[in-house]
Amino acid sequence: MKLILENWKKFIDESEASDKLVQNANAPLEPYVALLKQIADDPDFRRLALSGQTDAGGEGDEAISVTEGTPVSAIDLTPTQKDIDTKKSIGDQMTNKYDSTVAALEEPVLMPSPGGRIPILVFENQYILDGHHRWSQVLMTNPNAKMKVSNLVSPAFGTGRAGAERALKATQLAIAALAGNVVTKSTDVNLLSLPPEQLKSFVEQNISDDVLKILTKAGKISKPDRQIAGEYYKKNLQLVQSKPAGEFEREKGMPQADDSGVEQADVNNALEKGKINFDRPVPQDVKKAAE
Repeated sequence: MKLILENWKKFIDESEASDKLVQNANAPLEPYVALLKQIADDPDFRRLALSGQTDAGGEGDEAISVTEGTPVSAIDLTPTQKDIDTKKSIGDQMTNKYDSTVAALEEPVLMPSPGGRIPILVFENQYILDGHHRWSQVLMTNPNAKMKVSNLVSPAFGTGRAGAERALKATQLAIAALAGNVVTKSTDVNLLSLPPEQLKSFVEQNISDDVLKILTKAGKISKPDRQIAGEYYKKNLQLVQSKPAGEFEREKGMPQADDSGVEQADVNNALEKGKINFDRPVPQDVKKAAE
């Protein structure tokens, strides 16, 4: 009897996964992502989430374009994330990790990521959806540089910050559907609230001799001196912190495609082809897709 009850509970939980997606389609980003973490590996959920091309709304309701947008100055981009991990951002710049310091000084900038050098993902050529740490690195090291972006646009999203939130939800749904998994990451020390003097001290203690030479050669500092570098990054921190903070916590809502188990390029491709059923999904969409 215990085994029967356990199997029945499992059946009920699995059968409800696609219903939960339907019921929470209009939920705010953070509870929506919490739900996706629970149901991402469910086959019924994944079938529904991937039925965008043949759902009841037809091919056009999830029409999305993901294109190479016009390069945007780092200072003009708007974060949607409210916390940025200091070590993952400025820490990488201090050691030229993954050649990131050199990349930040190029024009236009194409920063390295776990999936290689790829543009950051933005909405309306302004709101950052994925790539906040890469963006903050450039803003700290080379604030006037233009960054290459992949621009995501859909009539179903609307515009402005509300549209950016819908775009984030669609991106997370695509990750969940393709990877069967949703991973987010926490922040240790938030760069956006770090006292400037603490940042200056961090730079003076952690910047490598190679990076000092790179910055000097690029004309960012007058000579390879730790104190001068500390002052330079302290000044640029004010640029980062002057931007209005985003609304969403990294751990509760922000996409991590590679860590979830799928390449960002595959996520973009699925969205662009209209595979992701983010706009008013209903259980009948799966049946229509099968037909």
